[in-house]
Amino acid sequence: MIAYRIVTLALLAWLAVGAAWAVEDLTFIHVTDEHAPHAAAQTRETIAALPVGHEIALAPYGVTATAPSFVLSTGDLNEFGGGSGWWAQYLGLWTGIDLPLYLQLGNHDNTWRCGRPRLRERHRSAFYAFEQGGVKFIGWDTATPQDPRPSIAEEGVRWLAAEFERTPPEQPVMVFLHHALDGREFAGAWDRARLLDLLRTRNVVVVLVGHGHNARAWQVEGLDTVMGGSTWGDQRGFGIVSIRDNVLRVCHQYASGEMVALLERPLPERSPFLQMTVEPQAPVFEAGQALRWRVSCAPADGALASQWTLDGDASDALAREGEAWLVELPADAVEPGAHVLRVELTDPEGRVTSRTDEFFVNGGDFDVAWRARLGGSSQSTPAVSDGRVYVGDNCGALTALDAADGRVLREFRTGGEVRSAPLVDQARGTVYFGSADGWLCALSRDGADRWRFDAGSAIYGSPALVGERVVFGTAAGEVIALDAATGALAWRSDAPEYAIEVAPCGGAEGVYVGAWDHYAYALELADGALRWRHPSAGSDREGFVAWYYSPADCAPAFAGGNVFFADRAYRLTVFDAATGERLLDEEKAAAVAGSADGRFVYVRHSDGRVSKRSADGSVVWLAEVPTGAVATPPVASGGIVWVISDRGMLSALDDATGTLLGQGRVTRDLFAFAAPAFDGRRVYIADMAGRLTAFTPAFLGPR
Repeated sequence: MIAYRIVTLALLAWLAVGAAWAVEDLTFIHVTDEHAPHAAAQTRETIAALPVGHEIALAPYGVTATAPSFVLSTGDLNEFGGGSGWWAQYLGLWTGIDLPLYLQLGNHDNTWRCGRPRLRERHRSAFYAFEQGGVKFIGWDTATPQDPRPSIAEEGVRWLAAEFERTPPEQPVMVFLHHALDGREFAGAWDRARLLDLLRTRNVVVVLVGHGHNARAWQVEGLDTVMGGSTWGDQRGFGIVSIRDNVLRVCHQYASGEMVALLERPLPERSPFLQMTVEPQAPVFEAGQALRWRVSCAPADGALASQWTLDGDASDALAREGEAWLVELPADAVEPGAHVLRVELTDPEGRVTSRTDEFFVNGGDFDVAWRARLGGSSQSTPAVSDGRVYVGDNCGALTALDAADGRVLREFRTGGEVRSAPLVDQARGTVYFGSADGWLCALSRDGADRWRFDAGSAIYGSPALVGERVVFGTAAGEVIALDAATGALAWRSDAPEYAIEVAPCGGAEGVYVGAWDHYAYALELADGALRWRHPSAGSDREGFVAWYYSPADCAPAFAGGNVFFADRAYRLTVFDAATGERLLDEEKAAAVAGSADGRFVYVRHSDGRVSKRSADGSVVWLAEVPTGAVATPPVASGGIVWVISDRGMLSALDDATGTLLGQGRVTRDLFAFAAPAFDGRRVYIADMAGRLTAFTPAFLGPR
């Protein structure tokens, strides 16, 4: 059946060659970077000036466009993610504009309070499509949930691949997203390529982006890209996108009245790129195994030149084999670990088509024992217990896998991202986890419901077990404590003034948590009453700017009567847990984590260091290993401290001395948002490509 479908699609594509796709004359408005409520007044003025209800003279081109049919925005709708009534305020800016409004998210919409639940309410998904005048429009979210860095979401890649199967090769496609796909804020080339490679398979005529607050047009790997200027600031304005007589034209209208030309192109009949396939011999190569890929393209004789590049460095021409090409690398030429291979073919017109593939070579300090595919990108630190691995993903599932071989044992679906780490309560045989659909769930080991609690707002932070209670925070800024056995509400605190995305920690009869309102909080464990709240060292400043630097993207750690916070300004603050007195302020700290016995705290520094601290903050040891500024904490387990760098270099340190035991690159060109998990035999890593991988540490010897 699958083979029949592929043949049928190929035949339909072949029959469509040369056929003109019927496209109606069409105009729409492109706005971006509205930043409500920060820039609400100027954005309101810009929106009021939109040319609605009448034709538009495109003076730079000497043509007249039809009246706009809709408006689309490419993100940063809100300054802080739309909480505190700001989402309603943003939508209110559009009152009086009688046109459909299609929205996409930017980093400001997802960082402090993730906007994906709002996009699901409005468009059913953060990745969606609609058609107008024969053109397909693709809205695609490049903003990472609860993090300022962009990423290519695996759940979005799989959705788009399915959507493109339903899209005829000749149909014009316009894509709108926030981040330009050549942006240096992405983790690396493979992350961007996972979307770019897919876009080249269809007739994508323009990619509309925001983020830069600057109206301009350029090409990203052969794809026409237009950045809209912001609706506020000295150069505020909006874009006008027109199709007339099968010609695409894009202008930008400044508030001053000046209109500038950005792009003019005839609509192509189909994608101009070669259609490439790169088939690896294996996604994981064993030590000593030759590395081999087969490359083919359609049409088979369409390429004049070819090249492969490994990790952005070594490169060479491909070897021709009949109507295909080969990449062959000797085993001793590639060191163990994760790598990225890029293959390029150049057509007679000089146009380059590429495909990028990530692969792993065993034989180093960490070998792949097995790899399982999850439903989507994962920011969820796995939990390991009794031979099972539990992990969440941004497609909305908690998955239980067999730790021995990676077989999926259970999958529990939710209505929102499962970004947090699941919590395993071994005494009760219960797994707790939260979802962006607002439910805190308790499951038995066999997947049966124990209880569920509706928090009324998205849950992005992990739950914590404090005594007999499960405590967690919500996107609405509440801290909630439930009876661990029954799920009955013990208390809920609305002391925080904005979203919470991390787990609380407990100790000394208190619960401690950071919120995106620039405060660290101490609440009474008994009833949730506010004990104290103080800004961290990095967020101790005036005005809304303090919110940016909140102690809120890493869970705090408790040790010996003190509580440790790392904030977005990369400052470590140690408070007296009882009084809130600030005891220590230190720079270059990205994340913290406590030891299981509550005696020590591990600090991930942003400059390539990890330290172990006593309860008073004094240094036990300091080790130099790759880290970066991502707030992924170290994990102490089994006498080893595990640290994964921002782009996937895994280090294992001796817990007693800080001595390096092993190190290897376990992912490449992806941000590592999930901390490692270790069960004494293997270390488990979930990644943004939608995979859970079990690695065997060579330094532990045969087990």
